Amino acid sequence: MSKKYYTIQIIPENSQKTKQFRISTKWFFLGKIASCLFIIFLVVFIIHIGKINTSLIRFEKMKVTNAQLVKKQANYEELFSRLDSLWVLEHKIQNIFETYLENDSNKINTIIDRNRFAHTPSEKINVDFEGVHGWQSAEEKARLEHTPDIIPTIGIISKKFSRENEHLGTDIAASMGNPVFATASGVVESAANDKELGNTIIIDHKNGYKTSYSHLKELKTKKGRNVKKGDVIGTVGSTGKSSSGPHLHYTIMKLDYYQNPETFFNY
Repeated sequence: MSKKYYTIQIIPENSQKTKQFRISTKWFFLGKIASCLFIIFLVVFIIHIGKINTSLIRFEKMKVTNAQLVKKQANYEELFSRLDSLWVLEHKIQNIFETYLENDSNKINTIIDRNRFAHTPSEKINVDFEGVHGWQSAEEKARLEHTPDIIPTIGIISKKFSRENEHLGTDIAASMGNPVFATASGVVESAANDKELGNTIIIDHKNGYKTSYSHLKELKTKKGRNVKKGDVIGTVGSTGKSSSGPHLHYTIMKLDYYQNPETFFNY
């Protein structure tokens, strides 16, 4: 079987002799395959270049976004620094005004509604400090001297007396180290450390009343010592099992029966 050929003729514009080329169909077929492969390769190459360009564009956008994030982070760090400064300032103000930080909403409401400046107990023990016509007998003066009716420390009430909740005293939140006063004259029955209540002082007022002062930082009196109303007997602390910051746990007992201290306070 004879081979088939394609003839390619080149005719110049001038009168020169034409040129002819004979190409075998085999080589012509191979040329078509090569052309197809070249076109496919070219298309793949163009697509790949497009993907590279897209990645470069995304990279540039990421660089811009990253720069913006770095700037925002710097702004956040500055804001956090300012917040830290405000936090420190808040604590300084609390120390100046002897306020108390509390997270329990019930305690906060108690502090707001029944603080030492605005509190009026529902049942108040009336004590006449002036007496009839401005004078007092020696017996009356002695009775008042041994009646626990003053505030034991400067602060605000953070937890009230409650028999239902078995909280048989009043908590007074105050700054660490604030002085604690004897609320009436008497004899120190005990001045020692208790596992639950920390450093605690108990005073027997020799008239059926006893008072106790707990969670103290320091004890400034001793067992058996006579104290007068208003004497400094210790300082506010957070010893023992105390989870609400520095405060005084104060109790009043009459014939070993716990009383609500708020009914005794005379402001």
